[in-house]
Amino acid sequence: MDMKHKVAYAGGGNPSSGTDKNPFRLGILTFHSQLNYGGVLQAFALYRVLLAMGYDVRVVDRWLWEDNALLMGLFVQQSKNPWFRLIRLSLLGCGRWADERRRRATRRFLRERLALTPYHFFMWEEVQGKDLGVDCLVVGSDQVWNIGNPRPYLLEGAPANLKAIAYAASFGMPAIPNEWMETFREGFKRFSAISVREQDGVDLARSAGAEATYVLDPTQLLSPIAWRTMLGLRPPRSDKKPVLVCYFIRTYLEPWLMTCLPLLRRFAKRQGCRVVLFIDESSPRIGMRKAILGCYPLKALRFALAARGIEVRRAAGPEDFVQAFSEATWMVSDSFHALMFASIFGANARILRPERAERIKMVSRLTSFAEKYVKGPLFADSVEAALDSLASGPHVTYDEVALEADRERSRAWLRDALECVRQQGK
Repeated sequence: MDMKHKVAYAGGGNPSSGTDKNPFRLGILTFHSQLNYGGVLQAFALYRVLLAMGYDVRVVDRWLWEDNALLMGLFVQQSKNPWFRLIRLSLLGCGRWADERRRRATRRFLRERLALTPYHFFMWEEVQGKDLGVDCLVVGSDQVWNIGNPRPYLLEGAPANLKAIAYAASFGMPAIPNEWMETFREGFKRFSAISVREQDGVDLARSAGAEATYVLDPTQLLSPIAWRTMLGLRPPRSDKKPVLVCYFIRTYLEPWLMTCLPLLRRFAKRQGCRVVLFIDESSPRIGMRKAILGCYPLKALRFALAARGIEVRRAAGPEDFVQAFSEATWMVSDSFHALMFASIFGANARILRPERAERIKMVSRLTSFAEKYVKGPLFADSVEAALDSLASGPHVTYDEVALEADRERSRAWLRDALECVRQQGK
């Protein structure tokens, strides 16, 4: 490991150093192979925390889709003439060029910042007869136990000799459906220890016959200094304008966002600040016919006019995302991990209450954290209400004493759980 990768968080231990003749090899199984900033960065954080504890760590390169289209974009294996198609779509003003730049930045981040297993797979059946090179899986964080993705992450079909613990796993749903209960019951039997990211996750695990412990999301286990050092971020400058960072998990062509852009421009003018906007694109492909019939050139022009003066970071990679949060004065988002980074760097944040049904089911992950560690008017019903609240002065603060206590408790749980598995294997 080079010096650049030896920076550790404050705390930790060294139960299994890299100089051991038979190091305890860990494989992180999570949602790393995707575009979502939070999903990529929580995997990075857990990887770095485990490295700092002295383990031999790699990330199990399990793809979230068979062709991993959201990460590969137009360059999936079966794609024909991807460069020609990308150029045509970009000339139509569909934003494809920026999207592909972001995908390339994310793939580079995963390749350079994580040690991945030598091969990827989609379902466990593809692993039979192959050596993953790990002694124990650490499953989580993120919504690995949402019913859309439970089987690979409940280890159904995984090699029987693989030991496993779960760190900061999330269900992303208010209850385990009856038709899935037996799958969860059997899956949980594969885990030597289970921890979850939300308080209600403890009850959900118990409903399926498993005991679980509440711990912090892995992004919280790295200090602001560690994040800046590990990612090589620029240091904050006191002479810069204040910065409003917005992060919305929506497609930028949605009418909803078009109504928000004038509000952001007005806030920037009144507060004399910069506005940096990140958007998570949800669609991996746009067909030529759909692009033409949808009048995307006109929509792209309308968006550019509405967004003038706003720094839209459509092509930004994970490092750029953390850089922006490290400089943020204010933050508005509908994302759990946006709240994590706002709290890490001390931004005055407002979180939008979910509107879409699929995100309403995930609201406990936000309220659970807010109830324990956040003081002030965190939640808002709309972007306009959030900006008005930020402008009027109430400041959100974070209970650093409680957070630091739970950081150490979470690290201790992780160390103890892994050491127990390691001792069992001797």
